[in-house]
Amino acid sequence: MNIAICDDEMPMRVLLRNHLEHYFAERGMKFTYKEFNDGEELLSSKQNFDLIFLDYKMKKTDGLETARGLRKDNNNIPIIFLSSYPKVVFDTFEVNAYRFLVKPIDEKKLCAAMDDLLVSLMDSHYVIIKNDDISQRINTNEIIYAEAENTHCCVRLLDETIICKKTLSNFESLLNDDCFFRCHRSYLINMQHVVSFTNQFILMDNKEKALISKLKLSAFKTAFAEYIKRNHLTGR
Repeated sequence: MNIAICDDEMPMRVLLRNHLEHYFAERGMKFTYKEFNDGEELLSSKQNFDLIFLDYKMKKTDGLETARGLRKDNNNIPIIFLSSYPKVVFDTFEVNAYRFLVKPIDEKKLCAAMDDLLVSLMDSHYVIIKNDDISQRINTNEIIYAEAENTHCCVRLLDETIICKKTLSNFESLLNDDCFFRCHRSYLINMQHVVSFTNQFILMDNKEKALISKLKLSAFKTAFAEYIKRNHLTGR
């Protein structure tokens, strides 16, 4: 999970970061974070976040204005507001805030909010890959393809490759999205990332190629055409 922490008080950012490190360590999950001192910094960031902690009152661009800017871009990222003033919770309804936590942050309430969020995010767009004692939550939109390798598979994401200690078939069974297609015994591709294809391979948008078997070619053409029609796409 990639988290943004936006607060103009450094001690608050440090405290929240420490709580989050404890939370994810206890659950054997990975997370990354980026700190922002002001709402404008967050709005100008090109990073994709799964969750944003946003201070309601900041010296420059305040939290509510920042949230409005995020929502203008049709951004549905969960936002948890932080404030010393409980009464402003009603203002955050305007920007569809996920939760509101009163400062100083109660760690139990933070953990409860995070637990609820993880449950709500466990829909068809996310999958948990567990290797040994580490669990990693993956947005399935970021999966370009998965390739079989002996008894496990390599999952190619937008910015990294993850080894999944499951067979490709078992990994495929975890995915509910209708954008995935098994084009070869060794390849499972995400049609969201297909650029073009021939009778031998499928070109993905990261410029890598996945093999396609002759027996799967006709079914893939049909599935890809239906996917494009279903999503009103002319290319992606």
